[in-house]
Amino acid sequence: MPGRSPSSSTLSLLTLSLLATSAWVPACSDDVSGNESASTTGNADEVDTSGSSDSESSSSSSTDSSTGPMDTGTMDTGPMDTTPTDTGPMDTSTDTSSTDTTESTGGVMDMFIEPPPPPPIPENCDQALQGNSTVGCLFYGVDLDSHDAVENQQFAIAVSNVQENQVATVQVEQKQGNSWGVISGPTMVQALDLAIFNLPAFSQDDSGIKAGGAYRVSSDVPIIAYQFNPIDGASSYLSDASMLYPVPTWDHINHVVGWKVIDDGNVQGAYLTVVAAKDGTSVKITPSVTTLAGNGIPPSPAGVAFTINLNEGDIAEVMTKNMNQGLTGSRVESDADHPVAVFSGNECTFIPTNVYACDHLEEQLAGVRLWGQHFIASRVPPRSAQPDTSLWQIYASEDATTITITRDPQVTGIPSDQFVLNAGQVTEIYVGGTAAIPGDFEVEADKPIAVLNYMTGSENPGAGIGDPAMIQLSPIEQFLPRYVVLVPGTWINDVAVIARPAGAPITLDGAPIDNGLFIPVADSGYEVARVPVTDGIHVLDGDQNAFSVIIIGFDQWDSYAYLGGTGTGVINPNPVG
Repeated sequence: MPGRSPSSSTLSLLTLSLLATSAWVPACSDDVSGNESASTTGNADEVDTSGSSDSESSSSSSTDSSTGPMDTGTMDTGPMDTTPTDTGPMDTSTDTSSTDTTESTGGVMDMFIEPPPPPPIPENCDQALQGNSTVGCLFYGVDLDSHDAVENQQFAIAVSNVQENQVATVQVEQKQGNSWGVISGPTMVQALDLAIFNLPAFSQDDSGIKAGGAYRVSSDVPIIAYQFNPIDGASSYLSDASMLYPVPTWDHINHVVGWKVIDDGNVQGAYLTVVAAKDGTSVKITPSVTTLAGNGIPPSPAGVAFTINLNEGDIAEVMTKNMNQGLTGSRVESDADHPVAVFSGNECTFIPTNVYACDHLEEQLAGVRLWGQHFIASRVPPRSAQPDTSLWQIYASEDATTITITRDPQVTGIPSDQFVLNAGQVTEIYVGGTAAIPGDFEVEADKPIAVLNYMTGSENPGAGIGDPAMIQLSPIEQFLPRYVVLVPGTWINDVAVIARPAGAPITLDGAPIDNGLFIPVADSGYEVARVPVTDGIHVLDGDQNAFSVIIIGFDQWDSYAYLGGTGTGVINPNPVG
């Protein structure tokens, strides 16, 4: 790879998640075919939970609380980064953002309410329109911006038929002028089977609007859909993938969480991408940092909103301008009748920002109205007997959000077990542990939050294999009782990370998972197992017990991580701000 070591995060997986969550109000019930607060500045603050922060010289006033082995309490600037942002710990009173972070001294919170039992898997498209899960009939995929070295490699969308007794008829369309034309399919997909659609490269490079830039995927029965960018990660070292949310689950209130720009000899940007599913969609974007101009996208200082207009299938990419910045804390808003999809991505990036090797990241984000308050932070698998750290981001959408962490003493890297975040603020921590207690913990909040986990680069101490990968975790409120996942044959190591209520029986392909594999997460009442899985399709079933699954694979200079599925009930129907 030019100017870099080999690396990647090929999400060569397809995870099929069966199921819906509880019958909450749907995010979007209309058929459109025919997840910084209302931060006054729009700035994201990266918050040091120990009470200190680093002042960044950009207008975003970002700080970095990374506590990984490569981090001594200052900003990870990376070997190529000459931006003078690494100023060391400072009192938060010097932070130029509109919000401060203070450490709470309150007691442990107990605000979580158990969700009702999940409804049946949608068996037809009318049921799927209720928007309660990632099983649906209409999706839009995007060939997202990646490293120039793989920009024109094979992009693909994969679909999985989660129905037990129905054949799905699936087609992929591309917009040609003002009309859609079928470019692949119709394809018959048998029950509990999958199909892969290899599609022409069609990416937007850097900031700009691309008319008809999305692919439209439709099915006559509910399915799961994923995109792979590129599909052959083993040879590219730069692949990633995204679970696609069906259109009825899209939101009109979206906050962006993601990682930063790096330089591997060429600047590799961080960006957000917006997709419209209806003509006449007006989108207001408030970037948290200075962003670049492009076709139809104006240059924008941090915190200054701009509006764009999109039609069905149009995409808009907004890219950062400056080194060592990301778009965390940016807001993407539309009206309730025109919800949008929002992706967070990096062309290629280091995690930590000074540790090789770089890798493409992408994730379709859940809208804010789907966010929860209770998480089991089940980390990516350790890659050695002396666990490497993994990066966690905890992001608040509302002011005065109290975060409480419950963990075993062996879990390291968390400077404070209780702290407060304001709207648009994020804390970033590198968490490790021991071979017996590798670094899982419980997160509770009194207001909705987002929690993301990242695998670090292969040169992070204790790693030696793999590269950056990105997952937005599902809150306990959105856990499902059954998943169908597919692991392809590209990776040396494939693992199912399972978080369950303690003792709840979970089967893998009909056989009970060994209880001895589960490690309790402090006194949370939950436990986590990391179960090696073979290539192919797998069914994980908890009967009436809701649990979570993340599928992770890693190889030399490669890794992928993918949420096995999630409920999409509107559990935060009236976000503040």
